[in-house]
Amino acid sequence: MKHETKHKMKYRFEQSTHVHKLYVYDDVKADGKFNWNTWEYEDSETSAKYFRDRLDEIPDGADIELHVNSAGGEVGEGVAIYNLLVQKKKAGSRIVGYVDGMAYSVAMDIIMACDEIHMGYGTSMFLHNPWAYASGNADQLRGIADQLDALADASAQLYMSRAKNLGEEELKEMMRKETMLAPDTCKQYGFCDFVGEGEGKDPEDPEDDPDPDNKDIQLQQLKEQLYQQKQINQMLMGIGSRASMKSVFAQAVKMNQRKGE
Repeated sequence: MKHETKHKMKYRFEQSTHVHKLYVYDDVKADGKFNWNTWEYEDSETSAKYFRDRLDEIPDGADIELHVNSAGGEVGEGVAIYNLLVQKKKAGSRIVGYVDGMAYSVAMDIIMACDEIHMGYGTSMFLHNPWAYASGNADQLRGIADQLDALADASAQLYMSRAKNLGEEELKEMMRKETMLAPDTCKQYGFCDFVGEGEGKDPEDPEDDPDPDNKDIQLQQLKEQLYQQKQINQMLMGIGSRASMKSVFAQAVKMNQRKGE
C-alpha cells in the first residue's frame, strides 16, 4: 500500500495545456524548516532557487498565473523572484497576478512583475522601508544603515516602474510611514488593475471608476482608515510570536488612530 504524506501547502505548482499556476502562500525565504532527523535545513518552496526551477519547467511563451498570500520575507529572495518573472515575460510569457489575501513587504515586490494584477475583495498590500537585525561596532552599524537606505531606494524604483498618479517622493513617504493599501487605493496608484470580479474590463475605462466629482472624500478617507486598522489587527493576530513585527504594526495602528483624531 502506497503511503501518502500530507503536508501544509506553502507553494503549489500546477501545469495544464492552457495556463501554468504558481502559488506563494508562505514567507519568502531561502531555507526551509530545520529537520532534526537529518540535521539539515529542508529546501524552501518559496526560495528564488525553487522558483527558478519551476519556471524552467514552463515553456517560454506559455501563460502563467501567480497567486500570492504572503506576509513577505527575505528581500534578496523576493527581488530575485521578481526578476525571474520579468525574464520569463521577456521570453514571451504573459503573467497574470492574483492577490488572494496578503501581498505584504517583499511579496508585494514579487507581484509587481505581473502584466496584470487582480485583487480580491478584502485583500491588501503593505509597503515599508526594509529593516534588519544588526550587531557590530559603530562603523559597522552605520554601514548597515547605509545598506538599508540603498535597499529602500531600490524598492522605490521597483514600485515606480508600475505606479501611476503617484510621485516618487510621495511613494517614499508612504514607505517611511509603513502603509497598508486597500484594493481601491492600489488600483488608484497602479499597483493593481482589477478589484473583485473586474476581469475583462479596461483598466483605463472611466466607467470602471466612480465620478471623482461625486465622491465624498471625508467618507472615503474614513473607510480607508477603518480598513487599514482591520487589516493590521488581523495581521497582528496572525504573526503571533514575532515580537519585533508585532511592535512595528502596533505602532502603525497608533499612527492611524492619531491621524483620525
